[in-house]
Amino acid sequence: MGHRTGRRRRVGVLIAALAAVSIAAMLAPERFPDVWGLALPFEAMLPWLGVPVALLLIAALARRAWLGILVSLAAVAVWSWVFVPRVLPLEPATAGASAGTVTVLSQNLQGGAGDPLASARGALAEQPDLLAFQEIDADSRAELGRALQDAYPYTANASTVGLWSRYPIRDTEPLDLGLGWPRALRAVVATPGGDTSVYVVHAASARLQGHDARDQMLAELAELVRADASPRIIALGDFNAGPDDRAFAPLLEVLQEPRQTAGGFGFSWPAKFPVVRLDHVLLRGFDPRAMTTQPLGTSDHLAVSAELGVTP
Repeated sequence: MGHRTGRRRRVGVLIAALAAVSIAAMLAPERFPDVWGLALPFEAMLPWLGVPVALLLIAALARRAWLGILVSLAAVAVWSWVFVPRVLPLEPATAGASAGTVTVLSQNLQGGAGDPLASARGALAEQPDLLAFQEIDADSRAELGRALQDAYPYTANASTVGLWSRYPIRDTEPLDLGLGWPRALRAVVATPGGDTSVYVVHAASARLQGHDARDQMLAELAELVRADASPRIIALGDFNAGPDDRAFAPLLEVLQEPRQTAGGFGFSWPAKFPVVRLDHVLLRGFDPRAMTTQPLGTSDHLAVSAELGVTP
């Protein structure tokens, strides 16, 4: 009996320790050191901590390890406190509080490996006011232009990113954001309610071996947005960063990301079984009415779309 009690106690201590680490990870992920680049997948997968936390609680209950049960319950409570508000369905503002709406759609086309024209046809069926594509290769740019020119008379391009608009584009500027070549753009679009600064972004890739270029791009973008005096801003595209990524945090200090219309995390990559949200629509000066993800074409990224009410 004493041997069983001691073993149960050791199991309980181990479960409690793992649950305590999970609590610290959820409450202060930015404090975990980026050893061997492991902070990148750690922060990307942070919402999935709910799975091991639940398993720890089940194991503690099965072993009747009371310390493990208590700390695991605390971990469940912390996960709920941190993540449940994110997965609740969007509560849109009332239509009467808006001076109009702007609809947007964005997708990474996966370059030559995807089917840009299929994505374009899908986007035309959705009829967004603003359409942003990333990872446009040289072969498909002209084809996309021909497919979209009737519905979108105004365009802005910078290397592998593009913006198609139903509204006049008053100004456009390619942005390299420290990368050395343009992989983003800023356009001033004459949307309902007044001009809107629109940023289309394809951040540099983020890998365990290195993500300095991506971090630099996101940091410079955050500074540009912070200095942008426009009352209305939309930043959309493939940021190669999840909402909990420490490099993405400065953008969330100056822009808002709406919740999903139907609830959930809105994971966008990989398209066949999304586990992380790399594609975002961030905004300022709008009341979000809807936010969704959906497959278009054969890209490995889901498209993200939003309906935005213009603040009067």
